[in-house]
Amino acid sequence: MKSTNTSSHPSSSSTPYRTTARDYDNPVDYQHPFPSMARFADFLALHYDANRTRHAYYRQIRLLHEHFKVDPSSLTEDQVREYFLFVKLRKLWKPKSIRQALAATRMFYATLLGHTDWTLFRQIRAKDHDSLPAVLSREQVRHLIGRIRLRRYRTPIKLIYCCGLRLSECLGLTIHDIAGKENKLYLRKSKGLKDRVVPLPTSIYRELQNYWRFHQHPLLIFPNVGRGENHPRSVAARMR
Repeated sequence: MKSTNTSSHPSSSSTPYRTTARDYDNPVDYQHPFPSMARFADFLALHYDANRTRHAYYRQIRLLHEHFKVDPSSLTEDQVREYFLFVKLRKLWKPKSIRQALAATRMFYATLLGHTDWTLFRQIRAKDHDSLPAVLSREQVRHLIGRIRLRRYRTPIKLIYCCGLRLSECLGLTIHDIAGKENKLYLRKSKGLKDRVVPLPTSIYRELQNYWRFHQHPLLIFPNVGRGENHPRSVAARMR
């Protein structure tokens, strides 16, 4: 592992390894309200490597349990159908959320509990709507970022915009992930547990350096500010 000397600026090494401090917990370690949900956590651990994926699918079954306030394994096909009508027509879930709930419930009821005769899972359709996303002009983006007063919000948002990062990728960055002299940003264990490299503009690298000098956390670029007095010295001390 490369040195984490913090005397002047974030490390510019290109080959270190780290584990983000914001990893998801493994659902196997959750407090399960029912044995069926513990079994589902074990099932997810065997099928998926990423805890974020395990958490997302487990959460769908937990929401089902919280909706009916019973052991989800005791629900009938008609009750699960009622739930999908509820989230689609009353909660107005987006198609992506419905598809995730469908995948989780199919695994839980058909694969884990053996309800292969349920026809519900073949009936549910949730296609994305063909609509163009809103695209801001550079001037609009410049104006928007300029209105963000606090640097601890402004800096990560600028980085996300300039480098096309996911929020989790940005917040998990460490001093080892920045290769400023090479204009590269290393993203470890991104979606699908894959590593990738993205270009890092020199202007953003300088801004990251200045922000890091403010708090000088031994590992993270964007450590949690925490609660307390909002004076810069107090904030910087908590972030270390």
